[in-house]
Amino acid sequence: MPKYRKPMLLLWLTISLAWPLSEYIWMTKDWWHPETITNTIIWIEDFIFSFAHIIIPMFIYKLIFKKDTNKDFKKENINMKFFSINLILWFLIPFSLSWILFSIFKINSIISVNIWMTIACVIMIIKRKDLFIPAFLTWFILLIIAIPAYTILYILNSDYVNQIWYMQKLSWILFLEIPIEDIIRYWIYGFMMWWAYEFLFDFKLIEKK
Repeated sequence: MPKYRKPMLLLWLTISLAWPLSEYIWMTKDWWHPETITNTIIWIEDFIFSFAHIIIPMFIYKLIFKKDTNKDFKKENINMKFFSINLILWFLIPFSLSWILFSIFKINSIISVNIWMTIACVIMIIKRKDLFIPAFLTWFILLIIAIPAYTILYILNSDYVNQIWYMQKLSWILFLEIPIEDIIRYWIYGFMMWWAYEFLFDFKLIEKK
């Protein structure tokens, strides 16, 4: 999908620091503590993970269902004021709220993150009802990808859940050996992140020519 290479890179650079930053500041305090090759809180794995985590849900629907956008990613088709406002509404305000819920109200980071993403989804649904069905299908596709990945981890190490997650601070509810909080996060995240490209730049979906 060569036409999406530039927007993929731009969107990753715009919001890629959010995941490593939030992991460093709050997610690794009460949610999980994934290993890194340097045994530090965050490292190169987090940036690779954030890239894949952003790009896969954002473009997988278009790839599978052969969809396109009504405009190409060119300077004359991009309204930076519109982009900035939507980025603030969809990302910066909910992201800041997540930090406030964690740091001031002491709400577990996985819950505060899910609240942040839910608010972002509501904002997008209100503004772009035409993208609801694609987002719903992306949510389903992302689960199909994620669950086997967790299953492979379990096969390699049956105790991986206790080694990675702070289960004593979560509900202890597992679904297919996956913490239910993470399943909920994938549900909301897949729904939220799919909208990013069309929502931020005000592009419409069309059938691929």
